[in-house]
Amino acid sequence: MKRLLLLVLFAVALWYGWRHWGELVNKRSGHEAVVENTSGRELTRVRLSVGGQTFVKESIPDGGKAVFPFRVDADATFDLVWRFADAANEQSWSGGMVPRGPMLQRHVMTVDADGAILYHPENK
Repeated sequence: MKRLLLLVLFAVALWYGWRHWGELVNKRSGHEAVVENTSGRELTRVRLSVGGQTFVKESIPDGGKAVFPFRVDADATFDLVWRFADAANEQSWSGGMVPRGPMLQRHVMTVDADGAILYHPENK
């Protein structure tokens, strides 16, 4: 009985490996979102949402950046919310376009001194 059970488990593992070999060996890469701070002030409570996912970075110093790798199942846009360290109110921005695929991109969002976002996508 034990041999039969082991044979069945081995057969199931072989079948699964055969059916999903490409997924197991070739890890699919994804998009990348980069939030750069060129504002001259520290950014705090940075939240980036895209495709139902939310990424959080507590602070980004002046001249620093935060990189968030992500995947999407459908076309999506970005929602970025942040606060300057010396200000009490939050700033927000919505925009950009993330294609579902197959083209993968790096999406760079640069926060300038006025609190405006400069967005540009690059192919990976």
